[in-house]
Amino acid sequence: MRKMTKVHTFFGMFLFLFCTVVQCAIAADSPVEVSSQELEKSQSLQQREEAVVLREKELDARQKELDLLGSEVDAKLEEVAAMQKEIEAKLAEIKAEQDASFKNLIKVYSTMSSSKLAPLLNQMTDGDVEKILRAMKADQVAQVISKLETEKAVRVSRLLGRFE
Repeated sequence: MRKMTKVHTFFGMFLFLFCTVVQCAIAADSPVEVSSQELEKSQSLQQREEAVVLREKELDARQKELDLLGSEVDAKLEEVAAMQKEIEAKLAEIKAEQDASFKNLIKVYSTMSSSKLAPLLNQMTDGDVEKILRAMKADQVAQVISKLETEKAVRVSRLLGRFE
């Protein structure tokens, strides 16, 4: 923008001086004589002015393009934010369902005898057994661990001993 202002200022000064010379010549009632150099300078300045105007139009068009793209990007970001909220809501719903299912499973396991529950737990991963036993009461856990296979009982006990 400063470059264009300098060109405009230079062009304005040139026009002012040119007009002053013309006015002086008119006031003296003598014909205005313009040298070929002055004519070339005037034409050169006119071409520069036209180039500046054309460049300004190009820049305006590019700015409009950028504004349009910015609007499109903003719209896409809003879409993504809405999708993210929807996904978070679905995940919360799924987690709530899983929690409810897990609680029901714990109720079922809590009603089973330790001799019937231990063989089931022996078939599960140590991590799953840990989660199940953490959800049960301590006296039930003690009875179930005593019925697990020895190696499994040791591994699960180590997991239960860690605090999250």
